[in-house]
Amino acid sequence: ALVITNAARRTSTVGEIVNLMSVDAQRFMDLITYINMIWSAPLQVILALYFLWQNLGPSVLAGVAVMVLMVPINAVIAMKTKTYQVAQMKSKDNRIKLMNEVLNGIKVLKLYAWELAFKDKVSAIRESELRVLKKTAYLGAVSTFTWVCAPFLVALSTFAVYVLVDEHNILDAQKAFVSLALFNILRFPLNMLPMVISSMVQ
Repeated sequence: ALVITNAARRTSTVGEIVNLMSVDAQRFMDLITYINMIWSAPLQVILALYFLWQNLGPSVLAGVAVMVLMVPINAVIAMKTKTYQVAQMKSKDNRIKLMNEVLNGIKVLKLYAWELAFKDKVSAIRESELRVLKKTAYLGAVSTFTWVCAPFLVALSTFAVYVLVDEHNILDAQKAFVSLALFNILRFPLNMLPMVISSMVQ
């Protein structure tokens, strides 16, 4: 059973305790599943780029430039997500606290017919929470779209620079398929890394 000291009860609301037991615990479990991606994803990216350098030479720097440009975008999205997460948790705490007060004083609410007034209060807090959740979902979609497109953009820029820089550079089937295989290896860490970063922020 969960035992809470009197000091903890004074500093934490019911909503915060419920969030800690349900939402926060679930997010922590999701993060632990992919926590190794924090170090393995950069390692996979470095190894893939090394072999691409062996295959295509300095043209890989064009792909690296594209990936470097993607990093600030993801950083901005992560900062915005953190801001929205704090706002959402605050709204959720307020909603759960109000619902707890409503349930504890349900007899008084029924006696004075205050059901609709308190329903409007709870609905207003929930609407605020849903607005923040919607913004968070939009940011998540932008982040996912950006990093799903990243391997394609990296491959396109690398192949274009390789062919255009030197007329003696021939993109034959061997180089193309090996490079595409390496770019596909890049896809998984590039897709998973923003998800892990987002989970850490949350």
